[in-house]
Amino acid sequence: MEQPALNFSGDKDSWFDLWHIHTDFKGDGNKDFKTRLIFLKKLLQEYSKYKFRLEKYPRPYQIFIVIDENDSSEDAVYIHIENPNNDNFPVKIEPGKDWTCKNKQLAEFMKQTNFYIVEATHSESNFYYLFECDTELR
Repeated sequence: MEQPALNFSGDKDSWFDLWHIHTDFKGDGNKDFKTRLIFLKKLLQEYSKYKFRLEKYPRPYQIFIVIDENDSSEDAVYIHIENPNNDNFPVKIEPGKDWTCKNKQLAEFMKQTNFYIVEATHSESNFYYLFECDTELR
């Protein structure tokens, strides 16, 4: 997967407004879970790469994963900071009820990440926001 040229300097031109990267653009992971698992693992790799790049970032940021229960092409890693486009930092995902994923294999995968998981419903699908337990906002 080609890495986009992003500015991690922290200068005035270095900002992210819910910037995100998908790993399964075509939705191939919707065919079966074995295929989806390949893309989910790539998603964790992308998360780790960007998390590493942000370790020395001088401004507060959020990095998190979003997984769509029904559509693998929607799964993505997000980076967000205060930015000139919107006054929406930090993103606040309100924890509601305990999350319940009907796809048992997907639920097991998410549990194994040891991330904090928040469920939200959008457009007739359940989305899961995954934050590292100690790094929701840096």
